[in-house]
Amino acid sequence: MFKPLIQINEIVRLATVASALLALLLVATPSRADAAYQPDLAAKLAREADAAYVGFGVYEADPRTQFKYQSLPTGHAGSFRLTVKNAGDLPDRFTLGGTGSGSGFTVRYLDPGGSDVTAAVAAGTYRTALLQPGESVVLSVEVTPSDLPIGTSYQVGVGAVSAADATRADRFNLETVTCGSTPAVTITSPPDATGTPGGSVVYPYTVTNVGTDTNTFALASGSTAGTSVLIADDGAGGGIAGDGIRQAGETNVASTTGVLAPGQGYRFFAVVTLPGSSVNGNTSVTTVTATGTGATASDQTTTTTVAPVVSVEESVRNFSQGGGFSAAADAQPGETVEYRMRVTNSGAAAATAVVLTAPLPADVTLVPGSVKVTTSAVGDGDPCVPSACGQASAGGNGISAFLGTGAGDGTGGALAPGNTLYVFFRAVVQ
Repeated sequence: MFKPLIQINEIVRLATVASALLALLLVATPSRADAAYQPDLAAKLAREADAAYVGFGVYEADPRTQFKYQSLPTGHAGSFRLTVKNAGDLPDRFTLGGTGSGSGFTVRYLDPGGSDVTAAVAAGTYRTALLQPGESVVLSVEVTPSDLPIGTSYQVGVGAVSAADATRADRFNLETVTCGSTPAVTITSPPDATGTPGGSVVYPYTVTNVGTDTNTFALASGSTAGTSVLIADDGAGGGIAGDGIRQAGETNVASTTGVLAPGQGYRFFAVVTLPGSSVNGNTSVTTVTATGTGATASDQTTTTTVAPVVSVEESVRNFSQGGGFSAAADAQPGETVEYRMRVTNSGAAAATAVVLTAPLPADVTLVPGSVKVTTSAVGDGDPCVPSACGQASAGGNGISAFLGTGAGDGTGGALAPGNTLYVFFRAVVQ
């Protein structure tokens, strides 16, 4: 009589136990890499940096956050990089299964060595090598849409299952959408620079295909003064390719970028050589152009010549009567006159090997020991230290001065921009 009640109670009890077991199973199922066996899938576009990977540390049977998207013009292949990582605590192998070709899209799977494993992945039988905890392998997934309407989408789902525990799995979706072909290109803009007459200035450039299709860009340059040539940043002669620093061995002319995939760049240099006759302040404007199918980009740089501009200004005064320096001075026989030569570099670059020679004026006799080099405009004080300013002496019928920092006996030194030196000597009027 009471049996049905007992049966009902038993059913309730069993249901309660089942619910508890289910709850226990749910609690025991890890949502992070704390399981003995756990595959982990992550993906990025082939052209992206590793920082663009999505999916590490996330495990989904029905991907909601684990997806990667690309848009492709019809007829062109795009590639994903799919990383399979052992996120468990024990060595494991993982079986991969993925969507194959269909609906106007061709799908290929390539193993880490580049071998085509499409058939095995599509059949769900491809298995990785034994991976230690934290170890991973990378497969390529190539998707090529045929001639389809713009906006057509194709989703490739890839799953990984632990060979040791089939309940441990992860899944990732890779989506490709067809788009129109939009050509576009960018070129970097290095800052303007300066150069010396006859010298060369190197400008590093990068041309990047930012369109949706592959493209090839012809490279050209021209300068308003001097010459310009484009050189590949190819690491020739033992240098480092693409480092933006021209090495001595990098001499190959860059006339084209070659075929660039979307997002791919090409590095080269524009070497501008200024005319040997250019003077301080002259400029040369160089235009660099990249021209491809349906897209062109250009940049201009201005190279300014920096050169010394040395001037000499002569003046004289009647030393016997006193007074200031001027272009001419009256003096009677027997009186002493003092000559001053003002040497100034008003250019933008140091003057080197500075030597001044001046003949003695007629009808005068040099006062011995009166020749000196100084920074004083009135000639007072002691002469400069020869290593700092130079030295001067009389010989024959004239004055010879070897001026500037580092000057020596018979060798001119350097006169920095904006610096002035004075050469003085005295003579008695005959």
